[in-house]
Amino acid sequence: MARISTYTIDESVQATDKVLGSNAGGETKNFRIEDITTFLNTSGLINLDGIVEQFIIQNIPLDRGKFKLPNGGNGINFSEITSLKVSTKNISNTDITEFFNHLVGQGLKISRVDNISEFGHYSFVSAVRANSSDDFVTFTLGFLNGNSTLRQDKYYLFNLDNSGRTDKTFARENINFTAGSGVTINHNLAKFPAVTTIDSGGSHIVGDINHVDNNNFTITFKASFQGSVYAN
Repeated sequence: MARISTYTIDESVQATDKVLGSNAGGETKNFRIEDITTFLNTSGLINLDGIVEQFIIQNIPLDRGKFKLPNGGNGINFSEITSLKVSTKNISNTDITEFFNHLVGQGLKISRVDNISEFGHYSFVSAVRANSSDDFVTFTLGFLNGNSTLRQDKYYLFNLDNSGRTDKTFARENINFTAGSGVTINHNLAKFPAVTTIDSGGSHIVGDINHVDNNNFTITFKASFQGSVYAN
């Protein structure tokens, strides 16, 4: 084998070009540049300013670095996603629970590593670990924008993205409340908002609020009156 310094330099690097090296077992191998790139993008060994997770379709316990729909499945549009189950450990077996907790209440982007035009952008409502023995957290998400669908076995980057987000508010006025009878408010804020109720005289009235989901709540009062509900 000639000395490496005697080989000419390839001025046009391509994904299918090969480099020579040794594998973990000490065997000499050729490695394609595209395969090395894929490994670095999905292994968690380099910082992509987020967490890389692989989407799986089976409704099985989650291995490290995996995520799925709550009941398994494939081909769902990003716009239809309201919940995901995501492993609490990344591909490198590092616990990432606190990273997800940090994102709650902010913007979350989930984008395909090898095709960033396929993505979903969400308001990140909650990340709940129901039992201490669970190896996953359940995300509650509110869709903002995006393109395409989740694809089986592809890798996705989860990262903070607050672009285009504003603090949305909701108002519904002149509601006739009846004592003991709940009124359902459909606010579509994709979060569990703070709620304020004002009666026709301008007084703040406190009611019993039950959040049905991150787009609806019911509110019940002990007295009958006319008033307005504000949520943000």
